[in-house]
Amino acid sequence: GMGSFTGKMFHSARWDHDYDLNGKKVAVIGTGASAIQFVPEIVPRVKSLGLFQRSAAWVLPKPDRPFYRWEQTLFRRIPAWDRLYRYLIYWKNESRALAFTRFNSLLEIFAWQARRFARSQVQNEEKLRHLIPDYRIGCKRILISNDWYQAVDQPHVDLVTTGIERIVEDGVVTNDGALHKVDAIIMGTGFAASEFLSPMAITGRNGVSLNQAWAGGSEAYKGITVSGFPNLFMLYGPNTNLAHNSIVYMLESQFQYVLSCIRTLQAEPGTAMDVKPDRLREFSATVQQKLQNSVWESGCHSWYLDENGRNTVNWPGFTFTYRKATRQVDTHDYEFLRPSRSS
Repeated sequence: GMGSFTGKMFHSARWDHDYDLNGKKVAVIGTGASAIQFVPEIVPRVKSLGLFQRSAAWVLPKPDRPFYRWEQTLFRRIPAWDRLYRYLIYWKNESRALAFTRFNSLLEIFAWQARRFARSQVQNEEKLRHLIPDYRIGCKRILISNDWYQAVDQPHVDLVTTGIERIVEDGVVTNDGALHKVDAIIMGTGFAASEFLSPMAITGRNGVSLNQAWAGGSEAYKGITVSGFPNLFMLYGPNTNLAHNSIVYMLESQFQYVLSCIRTLQAEPGTAMDVKPDRLREFSATVQQKLQNSVWESGCHSWYLDENGRNTVNWPGFTFTYRKATRQVDTHDYEFLRPSRSS
């Protein structure tokens, strides 16, 4: 019934900045990483907000603070101090990979912190009951915010946990038959995270499209190359997302690998390189095997999983092992296609 709505409707990724939310009755559909960013910003402006939640998210406080004066002095006077500080951040985050991929019970420390944080921020007991997730922390993306709970706890915010049946011309109807009348609907419904490179149409050897090659699930060798698609190098491809550290580190590793491939190709102009199918199968099988013991396989439904329930998004290990694996291309992993020359 989305087409029947006579008010304003838009997705958070395509924000309508010309629409004035002040004094409006607003519905927000979704309580994930998108909503947690914009809801606290619009709550002070709207007359009322209906927040439609399918499942609660685990939320941890954001550890932001001003640097102390003595820290600023160290940064200013000791040239290597900023590098050391950066390394400390990296290794602190990197250690969390053990909790996500091997020792899931360690995540209960974060669950305790999240529950304690929620109870300190939310005064409405009914809302608090619905804001604490019933699945293992880490199974879905953990969210970081200092103002989310305070925003949801406001008296003019209605946390709706009943499923949506349809949208009508003047609002949202839930499965219990209740009509929530609103002037505007904002979709905080996220993105098609497992549909890599969509909506681009990419055709490989023998006329096979990438969508056809990935019909059973997206996969790429080291998250970068796909069998049957010579000279196709992608960044942030299948199974290279992280839940514990910075994706920038993964991207930097991929840059180095792709540049290594390009240098290999430059040695013989006109040559194309195609990763061998057995190398891709072996790599994908290893990734999926390692994912079996991860928290992402603990039973919840998340955007980490594709429509077949297969995790095609996350990297199941440390970032430094990925960097080592992508430092230099191994030409034995590839079939080299050379242009045919007429006699």
